[in-house]
Amino acid sequence: MGRGWNRIKRFYKKNGSHLVKIILPSKYLRYYPPVFILRNPIEQRVKHTLKKGFQVAVISFYFPDLENIISKIGRRKYLSCREVIKAQLRKVIGQTFVDEEIVCLHEQYSDGISLLLKVDARFHSTTELEDRLAKVKTIIEGRKYKQLDNQHLCVQSGYVFLESGEYSLSECMLKAHVQAMAMAEKQDKLQYQQLKFQINQIIAFKDITLLAQPIMDVSKGGIKAWELLTRGPKGSLMENPLQLFSIAKQTNRLFMLELLILEKAFQLIYQCKMKEAIFINFTPTTLNEVELIEKMLTLLKKYPEIIPQNIAVEVTEQDSIDGLKNFERNIVALRELGFQIAVDDTGAGYASFHTINRIMPDIIKIDRSVIQDIDKNMVKEKMLQGLLLIANETGSLVVAEGIERPEEVQILSKHKVDMAQGYFYARPKLLQPIT
Repeated sequence: MGRGWNRIKRFYKKNGSHLVKIILPSKYLRYYPPVFILRNPIEQRVKHTLKKGFQVAVISFYFPDLENIISKIGRRKYLSCREVIKAQLRKVIGQTFVDEEIVCLHEQYSDGISLLLKVDARFHSTTELEDRLAKVKTIIEGRKYKQLDNQHLCVQSGYVFLESGEYSLSECMLKAHVQAMAMAEKQDKLQYQQLKFQINQIIAFKDITLLAQPIMDVSKGGIKAWELLTRGPKGSLMENPLQLFSIAKQTNRLFMLELLILEKAFQLIYQCKMKEAIFINFTPTTLNEVELIEKMLTLLKKYPEIIPQNIAVEVTEQDSIDGLKNFERNIVALRELGFQIAVDDTGAGYASFHTINRIMPDIIKIDRSVIQDIDKNMVKEKMLQGLLLIANETGSLVVAEGIERPEEVQILSKHKVDMAQGYFYARPKLLQPIT
């Protein structure tokens, strides 16, 4: 018995971490699960996340100077250092992302480390994701590693969104990892070039679809405006707008894509003879482009039926406009052409308030995080009142986003919010041209 127990203790000392992961709660399976034990449970976590209606972002972390490090310090020393790097990466990710967002952090493939995140496509932006990845990069690279002879470590990241299709889930996960790693490396690799080719094809053949979601008049009822939302080619990798915009941004095609969306919007307004106001989303990156106004004037000349006063340029996503040299100048020029300016995601973070202060928008859109269950939360109702005071000071109309329940509408009516949109009223739909 004694010898048997000693054998068990020796085995535990050697393989203890794997045994612990088997008996601990599922949240501990998220970090570097061993391949031979937990491959299927990882797939089960991903499958469960997809069934719940969420999307899964596959993020790959790549260490570009890895070969140089190994040649300097030796592979054996690097392997011990790798455990330190993994522990640091896990710690930083735990500080940067909410625990419920993390599906898994693993290293099942030969190169790099992959993080799988739960994403709600309706309420998350690619810029928000990139900001948090930039924070991870800053912290990892800011530390010196004594195991690397006190050198800094360089890390790059790339991401795509998992697409389950005709292949098995494990094959889709492997494909997504390869694509994300190609984004991280951004070298002349086949996967990166294929993604770049696909986004170029979409832009060249104008292969996108615009859906319209109504924005309702809260007090009088009826449709006051429409927000146009983009979808990529049906059935393709980039039908998902998060995927489409993330790949466009990582391949430096975002400006070209948003110009295409603008032209498609002008076509839709003309074909459907839309009389209501139209909201068209623009990222701060595009609104900072030197050629933006010139391209806008060209499109207005091409579509003389378009009335700029009926169009709201919506500044999207929760990123800062600091350091964008042409942003405010372009906003002034758009106003001079007659366009209205709207700020999205107000109440979701500091960036939207900063943007409001800088550009004094005509319309403020209040983020869903403030509106959701506002009838059950006095703090959120006070936040709404505060945002309405800000809107009153700036002379802005207010649109509440993400309405899903009649009780939320009652609170909006009580506080005389101008407009609202959300699944309670209607989901985005395809509008048919009037012939």
